[in-house]
Amino acid sequence: MRRILSVAAGLGMLALTAACGGGSLPTTLPTDQAGQQPPASSAQPEAVTADPPLAFDTGRGVTLPRTSLQSNLGGSVTSKFMTLRDRTGYIIAPESLSAVDVLTGREKWNIKIEGPAADPNAHNGPFVEQSGPRPPLVTDKLAVGAVPLRMPEQGTTPGYLALAVIAVNPETGAKAWQANTKIADDQYGISGERSVTHVVAATDKAVVASFTQSEGNLTVGLDPATGKQLWERKKFDAGSVNGDLVVGVDSNVAENSSMVQATALDVATGEQKWVAAAKSSAVEILRGDPAMVVLKANEYSSGHAFLKFLDAATGAEKFSVEGTRNLGPDRYGDCLYDEQSVLACTDSGVLTAYDAKAGTKLWSLPDQAANRVPPGGLTVAWHGALYGYTNGRQPIVLDAKTGKDLSTDVGYVPDWVSKYAAAGVDKDGVPKAYPVKK
Repeated sequence: MRRILSVAAGLGMLALTAACGGGSLPTTLPTDQAGQQPPASSAQPEAVTADPPLAFDTGRGVTLPRTSLQSNLGGSVTSKFMTLRDRTGYIIAPESLSAVDVLTGREKWNIKIEGPAADPNAHNGPFVEQSGPRPPLVTDKLAVGAVPLRMPEQGTTPGYLALAVIAVNPETGAKAWQANTKIADDQYGISGERSVTHVVAATDKAVVASFTQSEGNLTVGLDPATGKQLWERKKFDAGSVNGDLVVGVDSNVAENSSMVQATALDVATGEQKWVAAAKSSAVEILRGDPAMVVLKANEYSSGHAFLKFLDAATGAEKFSVEGTRNLGPDRYGDCLYDEQSVLACTDSGVLTAYDAKAGTKLWSLPDQAANRVPPGGLTVAWHGALYGYTNGRQPIVLDAKTGKDLSTDVGYVPDWVSKYAAAGVDKDGVPKAYPVKK
């Protein structure tokens, strides 16, 4: 019951998770395709690619591991544990980091995380799961995931709770290192509480990972070659990497313990560089262009919600938009970054796209003059395209820069997209990947 209550209370937080890739409303596939998925194969099929893709082949679905996501009883994605990069899905589970070819279903490698999982059931259940690991961070050099471990006592040495960060070669699966950082003396300290582990940066200077829960946050900077700890900061939850800076939500506010702020640290040393949004009751850091820090902040005095674009080098505010005021605490809407140049945000039924490098407005829907309405929902953005569904529950792709319809013959509402495939769930809530058609 405690978990269910926590889930209900945390629905607002789910919106941020959805904004980073979103829970989809899956399109119903033709009945003659149900249950006819080809078996996993080691063969390398001839792949159609498109950047960005505009349609997916729903007749060639491949089943993915259950550990890649959570879906609810309605068949929509509620939590995501996978990162899709080209044709490979990288999956973090409470006890392992693995990779799967999404065009064949073949597992490429699976590396066990050393130590007992602190939350082994983080992937289970049909409800919104606020706890658990977030999708791994993958670069050309490393695939990095983070999970909590419950380290048992050793004789008279008491047990403790640890943040485990594991780094693996993304192609070969060769384990580079695993680093365990003590979080709390109580090894059962996350029981019944919302706890999240995630990796924010994997640069040539540092790997940065965070553990967050209601009692406090901890972020560590690790050597990318060895995993040796370079620095740590308490009451800090890393949110984005911007060049040589990592920006996060900081609870180290001397003025008022109920306030939070956005703070930038040197990624290699943890040295504080600047502070912004210092009088906020809530701050969320969004993914965006490295030259610009994007955050949602609630003013402490009024509770009003804002979307803010900050200069990454100085923290100076470049552009700000106030969200729609609602009854009760305000909260700015959901945003998706297309990993190129556009940040698209939906707030109270209005979809607005911003230039992610400049923070200026590009377009918005509804557009009464053109007789156009916003989509019923967006689930993912990728390389100049916004994917989602219409008010009539049909898949659609919009041009991220102009807002125009790119495709209405998509075939599927994805939660992940690459030039090879789309991934999400089928009509039964089963994790699936579908190859690019055009």
